[in-house]
Amino acid sequence: MRHLLAALVAAIVVFFWGFMSWAAIGIWDFAFPRPKNETAIVETLKASLDGDGAYVVPFMPEGYGQDGTDEAVKAASADYEARHRAGPLALILYRVQGSDPMPPAELARGFGIEFVSALLLACILSTVQGGFARKAYVGFTIALFAATACYGVMGNFMRMPLPFVFAFWADAIIAWTLATLVIAKMTPAKARGHG
Repeated sequence: MRHLLAALVAAIVVFFWGFMSWAAIGIWDFAFPRPKNETAIVETLKASLDGDGAYVVPFMPEGYGQDGTDEAVKAASADYEARHRAGPLALILYRVQGSDPMPPAELARGFGIEFVSALLLACILSTVQGGFARKAYVGFTIALFAATACYGVMGNFMRMPLPFVFAFWADAIIAWTLATLVIAKMTPAKARGHG
């Protein structure tokens, strides 16, 4: 029961941190530069994309990177490489349907995800032998690992802008370190085994 309560409080802390950092004080605003002509971009997206999805520009042609003698594939691959070198490069995350900004259902789902994540973190930290400091160290290491493995790898291979990657990376580390501190404080120390 204590782990459930610790996870609930940790999820509240993570949720509140997210609200403060993204909405109230906007410390990550630098990650999202303002487009010059939003109307023109929206019209181009509507005319150019078929439906919901993650679109990569330039798009990799079929057969790229495979050894072969097909001259058409070779020509398409050479054209792709030239466009890729010339730029621009884009990853477009596209939803056709609009939505209210931050509707209650989205906030509820977000809190639910954070609660389940905090519960998983509490389960992991419950296995750590030692007290607050040891749990805090392990939890911070988990936060650092998860943020780097997710945002670092995705940022690198999807060529995302560094400010965007840094904002999400740092935010995740801060949020889940705060959650770790809550869980470590609210759960009992586990005595080290003898052997």
